[in-house]
Parts: sequence; C-alpha cells; structure tokens
Amino acid sequence: MYVIKARNANDALGKGIKLIKEEGEYVHSRAGETLEVPYPVTTTYSRPWERVLISKVRDANPFFHLMEAMWILAGRADVKFLCEFNKRMVEYSDGGDIFNAPYGYRLRNGSSRYNEHDQLTTIIETLKHDPNSRQAVCQIWDEEDLHRFTNDKACNMSLVFRIREGKLCLTVYNRSNDMIWGAYGANVVQFSMIQEYVAAHLGCAIGEYNQVSNSYHVYTEGAGGEVWDRLKEDYDSDLYLHDSIIHDSVYMEPHDMSDFEHDIRLFFNCYDEFGLDEIGELLSWKSSYFQDLILPVLCVYLIHKKAGAEKALYNTKYIVADDWRIACQDWLSNRLGGDK
Repeated sequence: MYVIKARNANDALGKGIKLIKEEGEYVHSRAGETLEVPYPVTTTYSRPWERVLISKVRDANPFFHLMEAMWILAGRADVKFLCEFNKRMVEYSDGGDIFNAPYGYRLRNGSSRYNEHDQLTTIIETLKHDPNSRQAVCQIWDEEDLHRFTNDKACNMSLVFRIREGKLCLTVYNRSNDMIWGAYGANVVQFSMIQEYVAAHLGCAIGEYNQVSNSYHVYTEGAGGEVWDRLKEDYDSDLYLHDSIIHDSVYMEPHDMSDFEHDIRLFFNCYDEFGLDEIGELLSWKSSYFQDLILPVLCVYLIHKKAGAEKALYNTKYIVADDWRIACQDWLSNRLGGDK
C-alpha cells in the first residue's frame, strides 16, 4: 500500500503523476493499455474542500464535474442530464437511458433490490444519534454486478464516515481507479461534495477524505493517453496555488440545508419538465449555494453552448466562487478559436 498525502486535488495530481512515472507497470485491460501502480494506493486529502482542479494542461471540465455532483446528490440515474455536459457519458450506459450503477441513485435509493432506502439520510441520523459510531457505511457495489453484463459496474464500492475531533472524515473504497479521469477528476469532486453535504446536515466541520484505490492507473492510449502525455511533460503542481488565487468560495452551510434541499428538487423537477435552458429563467431559488454557484455556473455554460466561449468568458464574472470561476475561465479559454 502506498499513501499519497495531499493537500488538495492539484497537489494530489502532481504526486500521482510522479508515482506512476516512477512505479507504473504496463498492464493490459479490457479498455486498453494502462500504466498501473503494482499495489493499492490511498490518497489522503487534508483539505478536500479544495476540490476544484485548476490546470489548463489537464483541461478538466468544471461544468460537468459540478453538475454531476448535483446529479449524484439528487439520487438520479438518467443518462440525459449528464450528456448535456459530457456527451461521452452515454458510452457507459447500456441502452442510452439509465446507468446500471449510478452512485447517487444507489446511495439514495439503495444499492440493490434488497436495500431500498436513502443511505445518506440514514447515516446522517446515525451520526446525529451517536457521533462516535463506526457503522456509518454506505454501499454502492451490488453483488449482482459480479455476473451482470453491463458497461457500468461501480468503480467506487463503499463510503465509510466517522466523526473525530468534531470533524467528519470520509473513506471511499475503489476497485479500479483511472488517476486522471477518476481519482483526481470526477471522484475528488463527487465524494468531497457528498462529505460536505453530510457535514452540513450534521453541523460539523470537514475532516480528511481518503480514497483507497485497489487498481491505480492511467490509460496510455486514446483520449486518456493524450491527456497522460500532456500531464507527464507539462503539469505543474503548486501546493499553495489556492492560497494565492482563491479568496472567496461557496460551500454548503448548516443553516442553508433546508433551502438547499428545496432548490435541488426544484432544479431537477424543472429540468425534467422543461429542459436545461429553462432552469436559468427561474427566480425562486432559496439557498445561497444555488444562487451564488449552481445557477451562475449553469448560465455561463448555456451561454457557451449558444453563443460561444468568448461571450461565456465575459459572464464568468458573475460566478462568486473564485475556484469554480477560474476553472471555468481556464476551460473556456482553451476553447477560444474553435470547438474542442
């Protein structure tokens, strides 16, 4: 077992690149050739709320990452919404309508037909009743996935929460982790946001986030290989980047969670009934989280789709959170002069 001790997503990616360059071994997989660390890897984030990866070289899509996190917290399974932000997501479904192992649906509706309840609500109540509990476990993996023929088998299998010294800590167990697209792309956003959501409902601070990756790898071919080739040559990890450029951000707050729950229901009810474009027209948002982050980011993305990157860049000034605004600006800047 190798442990990467990282401050945040930017720091973790730099250390992960170094580890794979030094220790990676070529292993063939069903999805193509990989470089894999020959032992499990745990990434420990001391500041998991610094989840936004800020790097033009990596070119992560912040619009997709943020909206996917909302989709997960809403407990959804549909392919359509995610494809609004990343059309390749349909490739991980079996029929183009729903996913087999959507994290949010399994967390909020049960991981199998034998377990049909909201696991996040249950663990919140468990930790309210007993803050020292060691039983706050959420299951994503379904034993039927072992023999199910599907394009979507859960890579992240379980979440274990605990409160220590007044802080909510989270450990995620992962069977197969693409360092670029998974661990330091989608996963750090998804699971740190789930951690933040639970902590806000409990009224406690956020502690460490650990992700234990049984297979920790990068793809060396295709789109993944192209990104790996860029990163291993040009990625610059600045441990103190957030200190120098991030002054304002937006987080879920305990006093705001009732309004947050109202808004996330409204957001997806509107989407289901009227589509993505109409969400930005609604004015009945109650939570500061949706008013200051979700809606401004969504509106910038819609402008990008309709009018292009240059006009969208101008409107990023309305995104209050420095981390998300800078990441959106970097992503849009990479698209000036042509679609990408």
